Amino acid sequence: FCSYCIIPYLRGRSRSRKLDSVVNEVLSSTSAETVLTGIDVSDYRDENGNTFVELLKALKDVPTRIRLGSLEVSLITDEFLAAAKSLKNFAPHFHLSLQSGSNAVLKSMNRHYTREEYLAACRKIYATFPNASITTDIIVGFPTETEEDFLQSVSIVEEAGFLQVHAFPYSPRQGTVAYRKYKELPFALKKERVEMLLKRAQEVKEEYLRRFIGSELSIVPEFCNGGLWEGYSENYIRVYVQDENGEEPTHVRVEKLFKDGVLAKRI
Repeated sequence: FCSYCIIPYLRGRSRSRKLDSVVNEVLSSTSAETVLTGIDVSDYRDENGNTFVELLKALKDVPTRIRLGSLEVSLITDEFLAAAKSLKNFAPHFHLSLQSGSNAVLKSMNRHYTREEYLAACRKIYATFPNASITTDIIVGFPTETEEDFLQSVSIVEEAGFLQVHAFPYSPRQGTVAYRKYKELPFALKKERVEMLLKRAQEVKEEYLRRFIGSELSIVPEFCNGGLWEGYSENYIRVYVQDENGEEPTHVRVEKLFKDGVLAKRI
């Protein structure tokens, strides 16, 4: 029940599929990649009490590449990271919801972690998966956000080393606590802040991508466009490859930054 979010009021409390149902679907699939997703993957607990960590353990030997949907800071524990690492074909990409880099704003959003706890979770991820990517969402211009609060959101982008930031201006939702309690900031101010944050996020993204020039990545191609196959690497880098037989998962070597990702050659 974040103060800005209408979803819990519309969809109700979390509901989780049975672990066996999920496992059977994954085992019967011939897909090259499977994404475990939901409104809040971190909240997974089926009617038998199985948690998300236990689900990962049950999937450890499946051949399909396993990617995770949006996660919360509370899930990033040693036990969870060990379960993820034990998977036969895990994609080390963590979409870790942030929403703000300011502790004051996080509190008024009713987000139950601090900036320091978020960054500690990022460090845990990088310690276990050195080539991991972390992506996130940031709400800009929440009604309680001061200029200093906003600059803390800008600075955490660099500190966390995000591959990608989905930043968007706060929009009031009738029926939420924030709608009743706070006065909205001017649209022009929110727009200016979003543009500033996205500019810094793009710079940090390029810094992350440059680390992989000359490195080998594993990609699952999705489609061919203009003679280039496009797909995502295990750590969610958008990869473009010149390859006539690019339909199958393959290993590539990164050559340079290209468009919104990298250009690579098949190995």
